[in-house]
Amino acid sequence: MTPDSLSSDFTPERCQYRTTTGRQCCLPIVDPNSSFCARHASSQPNESENFLAPLTARACRFQNAAGVNYSLSALYALLAQGRISPRRATALAYISSLLLRTLPAIDTDLYPHAGKPGFSPTGKPPQQSATNVDHADQVDAGDAALESEHPAKSQKPN
Repeated sequence: MTPDSLSSDFTPERCQYRTTTGRQCCLPIVDPNSSFCARHASSQPNESENFLAPLTARACRFQNAAGVNYSLSALYALLAQGRISPRRATALAYISSLLLRTLPAIDTDLYPHAGKPGFSPTGKPPQQSATNVDHADQVDAGDAALESEHPAKSQKPN
């Protein structure tokens, strides 16, 4: 819809909802902070709703293709239910595609521990002292637990 196609009876005091033919809703705005009448305000997706839990419940920290797939499935369900706007869903789906593209690089990473607590930027543990050895063992044990918890990595067929 272009600005030229807007009808001349446009008034800001009326609901800003437009039909597919371009006609403006005739009901008045109920809340001054909203642009819609009570009927259309309730039909608009709430952009401030937090979807962290449903989108990340089975995402496995987005470290494998199955985790990203679970998140995309949850995103699809939210969109189909009308709980998330198509624009927001598009942005999240695009981010998911970027995550999927980085999975092969994660599998062949030369420095898999880089950026984790207790490791240098190159992924090497700092100079070992008596207290640091215990901490490094705990970090390695935590990594082993995560890997055993989520053994499925994004594997390419040989």
